[in-house]
Amino acid sequence: MKREFRLKKRAAFTYVYKRGERVRTRHLTLLFARSGEGLKIGLSVSRKVGGAVTRNHVKRLLREALTPILPVIDPSFLYVIVVQPSAAELDLQAVRAETTKLFSRADKLSEGK
Repeated sequence: MKREFRLKKRAAFTYVYKRGERVRTRHLTLLFARSGEGLKIGLSVSRKVGGAVTRNHVKRLLREALTPILPVIDPSFLYVIVVQPSAAELDLQAVRAETTKLFSRADKLSEGK
């Protein structure tokens, strides 16, 4: 995932948490709220997931899993992906399947994929 698509500001995270809708799978939760900024995706990985090495590993896996589906994600929303502690044991293929399922459940993927 390119840096231009990352959600970084605390105010933006707060906006999505307060005004956003939620969709959940077993290991991930997707929050999304309408925005005029364009496509921005934030990752929330708490210390419950594990130590710094584990959290960074999970974030790298998520960014890699999001890269192929970025062109088909609805760009008029801000997204926050919240990671559950059980996601620490997943490999890249499982994370890709979870993220695709998550955005499909939220109906945020275009018909291209």
